[in-house]
Amino acid sequence: MASPFFKDMFSFQPPDSEVVDGLPIVQLSEDADLLNYLIPMLYPVRHVIPWFESKLLSLLAACQKYDMVSIQSSIRAHVRHRRSNHFGAGSFGIYAIASSNRLIPEMENAARLTLDYPMTFETLGEGLRLFEGQALHDLFYFRRRCRDNIVACLESFLEVRAAPSKIWVGCPDAMSHSARLGNVAKSMKNVLPRWLCDILTREKDRIKQGLTCPPDLSSRIRHEFLTALRGHADCNFCLRVHVTEEGSKFCDALSWELYLACHRNR
Repeated sequence: MASPFFKDMFSFQPPDSEVVDGLPIVQLSEDADLLNYLIPMLYPVRHVIPWFESKLLSLLAACQKYDMVSIQSSIRAHVRHRRSNHFGAGSFGIYAIASSNRLIPEMENAARLTLDYPMTFETLGEGLRLFEGQALHDLFYFRRRCRDNIVACLESFLEVRAAPSKIWVGCPDAMSHSARLGNVAKSMKNVLPRWLCDILTREKDRIKQGLTCPPDLSSRIRHEFLTALRGHADCNFCLRVHVTEEGSKFCDALSWELYLACHRNR
């Protein structure tokens, strides 16, 4: 059987347990609706996985409670394609439910989905009642770590002495602008094109102002990057860099580093 608990449940019959037709009655804390999903999964028969996220989390929690490890993994694999942004601000409530049941993968997924929304009483709404213990505290610090990681990532791409941003050093417009500002020595090296510096600085400052980070940040930066580059089409240097292998992969590298920043635990 898929659960050691259910396999051995009749082996330790309490002396005062109720018996019907010679069979002991075992009381379970889950409601009948949830058990209708859970019990068939113990056997090699066709079963149904609930669509609503709250019921799905309850099912995963029951699998965890009754040591149904393989079934829990199977459910997660089956519903992985559902993971998206369709929860909206309801992601806060999903996080709270997952946290109360110690469903770590679901907690992390929901926590990242909350990054698109401010953590205010208006946004949390009735979902605030679902938070138990330190769950709200943990979510706040998770969001702050993500913000700090993303800001650090963008700052690293503003650092021109290291790859991948150093490929952009040499833009004549950037160097002449720096020289006009009096930075003669700096104008010869370590200066990003103004259009690229403006994009990265603007996004960095926007993230710094709060604990939100839209999930489409990478695609938004890519769109701004290509738009700004088209507006800078009279610069042969930047166009030549863009068509090189390193230049064409610059946005991919930034997207990957932003992804890692959101998934880094520290």
